Amino acid sequence: MILKQLEENGKTSNYIGELSDLAFLQLEIEQFDDSEKNFLICLKHFKKQKDRLGQAAVFGILGTLYFKKDEFEKSIDFYQKASDIYEELKQIPELITCLKGIGNNYIKLNNLDEACDIFLECSSVCSDNNDIYNLLDCLGNLVYIYEKQEKWDIVFELYKKSLKAFKEIKDRNGIIVSYFNLGILQKKSNKLDNALIYFKKGTNLAIEANYAELIIKGLGYVGENLFYQGRIKEAKEQYIKALYIAESIKLKNAILQINVLLRSFGLSDEDIKNELEEYKEKKNKIRL
Repeated sequence: MILKQLEENGKTSNYIGELSDLAFLQLEIEQFDDSEKNFLICLKHFKKQKDRLGQAAVFGILGTLYFKKDEFEKSIDFYQKASDIYEELKQIPELITCLKGIGNNYIKLNNLDEACDIFLECSSVCSDNNDIYNLLDCLGNLVYIYEKQEKWDIVFELYKKSLKAFKEIKDRNGIIVSYFNLGILQKKSNKLDNALIYFKKGTNLAIEANYAELIIKGLGYVGENLFYQGRIKEAKEQYIKALYIAESIKLKNAILQINVLLRSFGLSDEDIKNELEEYKEKKNKIRL
């Protein structure tokens, strides 16, 4: 009704504002054709007004719309138009959003080399402008690409960059997971001593932060690594610790998985129960 009244007065800025709100709503509820039609009217208005930021905003939104419609080539074209304007006008947050949009489209098209180039460019812009959160997003996409290409040395360096970024924003969860990921890659390369260092760093930080589920995960990584190093007794101790924590917070799946692992060490259910009791007694004595 409001839109109709405004239209009678001509396609003024108020009319375009209402129309763009409607187009956003249509985009949200996936009425793509109607949304596209209304955004194109907005674009025509901004071109007539020579409003370049308005044009860039609509180009970017159309990039999102076509991405949602799985029209990835078209999406890239509109994101690129938007990013050209944002780059020229030095609108950095908007430029980063568009570059990420282009990169995600290339991933969808399975054009991983192009996607890689875009996310590297975006990472550089994020670093130059100290945008850590978007940098981490770009690094995550680069990790995905290089994992698919099995370029493990590059993935390792990316995880180190992610670790540094998580440290800068003091994200303990991110730091812990980064340590675990570095350990996993070192284990994959059969560098078990190095892997153990990363697993222990992550686990110790999880203990400091009192993140029970990450403690259990870390103890599992440490235990598995010790097992591969032939340090069976130490490995078993790590799994007993993990079982104790899993039982204390009633994590059923973890309890089942750890029990299966301990049985693979040759322990019976009675042995596991006894080992667990011994560990509890030791903990109680330390508290006393």
